[in-house]
Amino acid sequence: MVRLETERLILRDHELSDLAAFCEIESDPLYRWPQVVHAESELQRSFRQAWLPLKTMGLLATVFRPTNMYIGRCGLYPRRDDSGEVVPSEAEIAFYIARPYWNRGLATEAACAFVKYGFDELGLRSIKAGINAANAGSIRVVEKVGFALVRSGEGGGNRWHEFEIRNPNRIPAA
Repeated sequence: MVRLETERLILRDHELSDLAAFCEIESDPLYRWPQVVHAESELQRSFRQAWLPLKTMGLLATVFRPTNMYIGRCGLYPRRDDSGEVVPSEAEIAFYIARPYWNRGLATEAACAFVKYGFDELGLRSIKAGINAANAGSIRVVEKVGFALVRSGEGGGNRWHEFEIRNPNRIPAA
């Protein structure tokens, strides 16, 4: 069980009480872009199967401390190579914040907390972030946190960028 706290956020395991807010957030087409909004029954199924079970590493419920409101999910998850194998000592970072909370620095605050946690507590060598090239807000977040662009590409009709931050306290793998 992981619980992190920042000045304005609580990052914790998902709870059943988060379900309604999760479905509301996931039903916003601008939040979901470029993906589609799913039916509420599918969102509820997904929440129960993918978000409620505890994981060693995964996205955590993101709660806005001033109101104790669930506003999304952020965190680290295992990095996989092109064959689907987990890459040891590496993770991916993601931050999904409800639209009313955009442009407040909350994704940056969460990303900073997870980079620190990943390097200091998990001993990760590096953390990567895959971002749609049109998502300027998310690109700004990772750049502010210290990620560097490592490559770009196209797939599924979208252009994307991959960013990376390396643990300054770890010796690179040979």
